[in-house]
Amino acid sequence: MSESRKKLNYREKSSIHFVNNDDPPFIKNLKQKVGYKAPATVEDKFASTTTSGYIEDDKDEDDLSVLKEEDRPQIVVLDTESDLDEKQVADELKKQEKEKDQQLISEGKILFRKPQKRGAPTKNDEKAGGNHEVAVKKSLQDRRLLSFGDADEDEDDG
Repeated sequence: MSESRKKLNYREKSSIHFVNNDDPPFIKNLKQKVGYKAPATVEDKFASTTTSGYIEDDKDEDDLSVLKEEDRPQIVVLDTESDLDEKQVADELKKQEKEKDQQLISEGKILFRKPQKRGAPTKNDEKAGGNHEVAVKKSLQDRRLLSFGDADEDEDDG
């Protein structure tokens, strides 16, 4: 029993090697059916930058639809006939996004997007009934605040 639990010496430890075998055929079939892709390795990440056709500036980060509104470059219209103004750029970006969505849907790849936040009300919402909500919020907020003057007034009344 002590023989099986004997510690390995340096020579024995250094002779241990890992042999990376392929997956068994049933696991390969399963992965193929599910559409499993192997995770990226360090070599894969650097392989795309070492190829001859790689251009460093040709990235998706430069795409305007990827950038946030405040990170986009400022639009300056010098010639009104040939330059796009902000509204036209926004319309063009929406059009490109719809085309990309239609293409993905036709390919069978449907993307689920995070819903937009409702935090910022529009001008139409404020006219419709925003004043009522503000009044309710203020009354709720007032109840949470400590006011010692109200307590004195209530005692005088009663």
